[in-house]
Parts: sequence; structure tokens; C-alpha cells
Amino acid sequence: METRRFFSNPGVDEMPRTADVIIIGGGPAGTAALWAIERAAPGTRTVLIEQNSQLASGSSTASLENFRTCWPAPCLARLMQRSVDVFFNAEETLGDGARDALGIKQQGYLFLAFNPGQADLLKGDVEHLHRIGLQHVEYLDNAEVVYRFPWLGEHIVGAKYDPVAGWLDSHALVYQFVRNAPSASILLDVADVAIVVEHGRVTGVSTPNGDIAAPQVVIAAGANARRVGRTAGIELPVVARPRQSFTTPWRHPEFPEDGPCVIGTSPFPHVRPEAQSGAIFGWEYDWNSKRLSPNGAPVRDALADPVWPVEQCKDVRFPSLVLALLARQFHHEDGRGFADSRYLRGLDHRVGYYVYRDDSSAFFTGENGERRPYVSQRAVIDSWPDIAGLTISVAHVGHGIMSAPAAGEIIASKLLDLPLTEPVFADFGLDVPWVEHDSGGISAN
Repeated sequence: METRRFFSNPGVDEMPRTADVIIIGGGPAGTAALWAIERAAPGTRTVLIEQNSQLASGSSTASLENFRTCWPAPCLARLMQRSVDVFFNAEETLGDGARDALGIKQQGYLFLAFNPGQADLLKGDVEHLHRIGLQHVEYLDNAEVVYRFPWLGEHIVGAKYDPVAGWLDSHALVYQFVRNAPSASILLDVADVAIVVEHGRVTGVSTPNGDIAAPQVVIAAGANARRVGRTAGIELPVVARPRQSFTTPWRHPEFPEDGPCVIGTSPFPHVRPEAQSGAIFGWEYDWNSKRLSPNGAPVRDALADPVWPVEQCKDVRFPSLVLALLARQFHHEDGRGFADSRYLRGLDHRVGYYVYRDDSSAFFTGENGERRPYVSQRAVIDSWPDIAGLTISVAHVGHGIMSAPAAGEIIASKLLDLPLTEPVFADFGLDVPWVEHDSGGISAN
């Protein structure tokens, strides 16, 4: 008889009393840590605590569920390559039937240029990617784009193409991680978790449902990570930015089901096919707190303390704005392509927080010695220096799904005092505020 592993709002009698490792957060980062710890040290008694009634119910719900390999910073490139290797070898890494469960669609990423200047930038990107070993990424001129993707139209001057990229079922991925951690207990609907620290060392967690003693705790709580960190007396160097996406059940006929994820030029709206006849859209728009801030409060581009429910950050104009951007770039007139009003019927509009390093952990030093903050794409995956037994996996910047397996392996290395699988993964440390080519969003990738 299989031991019960999932507990929803468990009573005191159902709560585990002890564990080897407690993970706070049931998204891709937390569940991947479960999987990686089990692989590195089978039988480790892990407990994962999630505040919601199901796993992956936070930022993952606003994700396009994509993965790509064309990252200009070597640490990010290697992180994503390792994760993609796990996806593509899912039967070996995630168990029998995993490949089918993930529903992987390897249809590529296509970054588009609509004028010669934009094309030159993409060509330079590809040359750089080749120099760091990503030879599979291609630059396509107008003739090659028209040959391979004739449905895109005549206005494309050039493109950067990552043929390894694609998307998968993130819900299935999270549950495959858990399935492959048989020594884990999963506690759902457990809110207000506090980390207990005594004499500079983690001793467990306290919850309204009961306390659990453990010598190791991992914070993988997404937008709630800073709040969870405060229970241990620390301030995590992260901020949250609302990000939106939407899915429609309709896609214009020229956009085929087997098409790639298409990324326009600045400000970089993006879209990919979804299901048989639909599409899913995103855009890393410039957000600010003006609508949420009291009168006279400074307007910021991110939140140290997220507001809940996150739906109040939703902008009802977002779907129309994304479609208008794409229509303008593709020169689609009313009723044609992305300018077709059928895209706005029956859509599912979502919002979630993406978590980033803050100004204290993402900056470079100028010639005069001044700090210049930048928007980093690197997660923070490291042991906390002043509290023995505390590890963090935060600031995954909306890339938590595509980076999850490799990020989980870094956490396992930190917890078990093992060497990093790649020396360059040290760049995800707390004490590394800057690495070259780590900045911006889609525009830099």
C-alpha cells in the first residue's frame, strides 16, 4: 500500500514532526529542488509546504510555459541547456511516460527584425551566441525567412532563430518532479509559515497547523519570498513586477499550428500557437506602481511587498495593446492577421508576479565608482551566509519553468555540500551583483 504523500490543510496529527529538508513554495523552483535532492541523495526526508490548494498556482499561471537556449550570458545559457537536456531526456530523468506527460512542442523561437538596423542587432546577437558555443542559433535573412516561414509576410528583414526552443505543460512538469521524489510529503493550504532560527542556525518551521523540526530550509516562495525571509530575520534582495498574458481560442489562418514562438521588435510583444486553433500572447511591458500607490507616494517600477490579490494589477487594455503592437509591426490592417477582432473573443487574461534581484544585488560599478542598477535575468540560488541551513531559490524572473531542473540541481549541491555541476553556476550567488550580458528582458536575448 502506497504511503499517503499529499495533505491538504493537514491537522496537527497529520503534520510531519521532523524532516531533513523543508521547502517553502510549491512552484517549479520548489518542486525541482525536491526532485534534485532525491536524485542526489535518495531517501532524504523532504517536506514541501505550499500556501495554496494546488501546486504551481502562483506566477506559473501567467507564464507562456516556454523554454529557449539563446541566452547571451554564459551562466544563463548553461542553466537553460541543462534544463532542456532534462526535458528532452524526460524518460530517463523524470520517469516512464514523462515525455508524453510534458507534451513538449519543439517549434522554435523566432526573433524578428523589421528594418536593417534591427537586423544588424540580431546578426550581432547570433555572432555572440556562436562565440559562446551556441552554434545551433541561426541568423536568417529575408529570403530565408520567406522560404521557411512564408506566412509571416513580406515585411520581415531578418530574424534570429533558436530551433531548440519550444514549450511544454508546466503543470505536468511540476507533478513529474513530485512523482520522482517518493520520500517527500506535500502540504497544501498551509499559510503563514515562519522559519525558526536559533543561535544562527535553522531549526525548522512553525505553521498554524503545527511545527516541523529540520536542519535545512529552502525558500522558494516566489513573490512571497521576501515576507518568508523576514520570519528568519533577513531581508531578501528581491522585488516583484506584475506580468500579464492572455490566451485566445482563435488564431488567424495564416499562423500555422506548427509555427514557432514569434517575438516582434521593441517593445517585444510575443505570441505562439496554443492548442489546435488558439494562441497565447505576452509582452514584458514597462510597469509602474502609480495606480496602486497612495497620493504623494513615489512611483516605482517594482514592488518590494506585492499587493494581493494580484488581479488588481491587471490592465484590461493589455490584450488590445499587445494585438495592436503586433498588428503595427506586421503591417496588418483592420480585419487581417493580428488586427482581427476575433482574437479578443473568449480570451483568458492572467496576471502574476515575476520576481527579480533588487538594486542591492544587481548593479555594476561605473568609472566614478557609483553603482548603476540594472534589471538582471539571473536568479539567486545560494546558501544564506549568516544562517546555517538556510538556502534560497528566488528571483527566477519568469524563467522558472525553463530553468527549473538545473536550478533544482544547484540547490541540491548547496544543501548537500557537493560541487556545482558547472563552475559558471557560481554566478547565481548572492555575492555576484553583475555578469556580462545579463540585462534587460527579451530584447537582450
